[in-house]
Amino acid sequence: MGASGVLRGVDPNQCGVSSAHQALLYGSQEEFLAGVVPFVRDGLKCGDPVRIATTDRNAGWLRAALGVDAREVAFCDDSQWSGHPVRALAALQGIVQAASSDGRRLRMIGERLWTAHSAPETREWVRHESLVNAVLTVGDAALMCTYDTRVVDPDVVANVARTHPELVVHGEPRPSPGYTDPAAFNAEFNKSPLPELLSPALWLRFRRLDQLAILRTFVASHATQAGAAAQSVGQFVQAVDEVATNAVEHGGGSGVLQIWTGPHTIVCEVSDTGAGLRDPLAGQLPPDRFTAHGHGLWLARQFSDLLELHSDSAGTTVRLHLTLH
Repeated sequence: MGASGVLRGVDPNQCGVSSAHQALLYGSQEEFLAGVVPFVRDGLKCGDPVRIATTDRNAGWLRAALGVDAREVAFCDDSQWSGHPVRALAALQGIVQAASSDGRRLRMIGERLWTAHSAPETREWVRHESLVNAVLTVGDAALMCTYDTRVVDPDVVANVARTHPELVVHGEPRPSPGYTDPAAFNAEFNKSPLPELLSPALWLRFRRLDQLAILRTFVASHATQAGAAAQSVGQFVQAVDEVATNAVEHGGGSGVLQIWTGPHTIVCEVSDTGAGLRDPLAGQLPPDRFTAHGHGLWLARQFSDLLELHSDSAGTTVRLHLTLH
């Protein structure tokens, strides 16, 4: 199945069936355990490796409910899943592929700390949940995402049914009637306007690839003066350069760079007047290492702390963020 294919609903209680991506909305300890414990026990019964990355509170509930079986479960630090949406996708793909190469079906339970993110970050994590469906096609895995409705933003909850093929209700998985294919979901997100910003502190128009050396120097100098660490500056400059290169080569032959500086963040925006992205998943998933194309936007996402994107028939705008520590 291709990256944009719709995943079929599957029963995670069966052993050796295809991948599943489920969501559990809960509002109490009882609802959490009713959905999660059967998923874990069925996995252990089938001999599946089970990984759990959740809150300390939820881990405590699970350990008590599982009893001695808790020793067979891997309770993991969730830092690699919560810091950066694109890097988290790459890490997930690596774990799924590694487990599948051993002939085992991996089961995972995860709960993200949604309240720690800004509105733009939350938006990218919602996008991430949709992209998980594409990542899970690379191997045999079942992932249950849990959401505490008492603390998670209602806008996030509203998208759960659209980003998960299955919902867990009363301990049983059911097909989600609102599920949206990842390509369609991301195309919709790409067309949504970015938040308005104040007038930029600096701007630069570029028209040819040989002008990008000036652009790189321009970004590096400004980021250094703002106090960014040397390693971060280097990676961020490469990220901006990849986006600017795409603007020249695929976005109409020219572009505009704008820069904003806040107390904790530098924002660089590259806009062009091309025909827009043909692939709504461009730069979201790890590219094939044997192909020469498709790496630029992926690297830009990797080397910036947050990347926002708007693209339609009038052009593409990419907004890259670097956090100042």
